[in-house]
Amino acid sequence: MKKIIFLLLTIVSIYLIYFYFDKGSINYLSISDNVIIDNKINNYNNYVFNYLKKTKKLSEFSTYFNYNSLLIYQDIENNEVTQVNGRDYYFKKSLRESDVVIINVGMEELSNNYNKYDMKDNYKYFDKMYLNIEKMIKLIKKYAQEKVIFLGYYNPTDYYDSKTDEFFYDVNVKLNRLMTNNNIIYIDLYELIKGNNYKQKNSVYLNDLGYKKISSIIMFYL
Repeated sequence: MKKIIFLLLTIVSIYLIYFYFDKGSINYLSISDNVIIDNKINNYNNYVFNYLKKTKKLSEFSTYFNYNSLLIYQDIENNEVTQVNGRDYYFKKSLRESDVVIINVGMEELSNNYNKYDMKDNYKYFDKMYLNIEKMIKLIKKYAQEKVIFLGYYNPTDYYDSKTDEFFYDVNVKLNRLMTNNNIIYIDLYELIKGNNYKQKNSVYLNDLGYKKISSIIMFYL
C-alpha cells in the first residue's frame, strides 16, 4: 500500500513540476516552401514568431527544413540533418520535440505544374502529389505526437471558372479527409484567397494581408 501511495505521489509531483515550470512554452516547427524569418520578408512565420515572442510562449522556433516538392518524406526517412549556427538539427528529433508542426509544402509544386485551362491535367498531377502527401503525413505523424497543422492549396493564377472551383473543392475534400483521419488540423485556403484577393498578381506567393490572415488562423490553434 505504501509503495502505491509513493508511486502516486511521484506521478503527481512530476505533473505539478511540468505544469508550473513549462509555462505553456512552444516548440514550433515549420516545414514550408518559403519560411525565412526576416523582417524584410512577409510570411506567416514572421507573424507567428513575433506573437509567440511577445506573449512569452516561445521556446524553440525552427524553420530550417525547407522544401519545394513533396519528396520531403525521403528526407524524413533518411533523418536529414541541417546545420545552423554550428548546431545540428535532425529531422526526426525536431519532429519528436515539436509542440506544433506547420506543414506548407506542395503549393509551389502545384503552381509549377498547374494548367488553368485543362483541369484534367491538374487532376492527374494532383493524384501524383497526393501519393507523396500520404507518405509525408504518415512519417510526420510517426514522430510528431503533438499538434500538426496542414495549410491547403489555392489557385496560383488569376483565372477562375466553375471547373476551377470544382477542382479545388475536390482537392480540399480529399486533403481534409486525409488530415482528419490522421488527427491533423486542416486549413482550407482556397476560398480565403479567392474571396479576399490576397494573392499577388500572377504569383503563387501571398501579399502581406494574406500572410497576416493565415497567421491569425494558425495562432488561433496555438
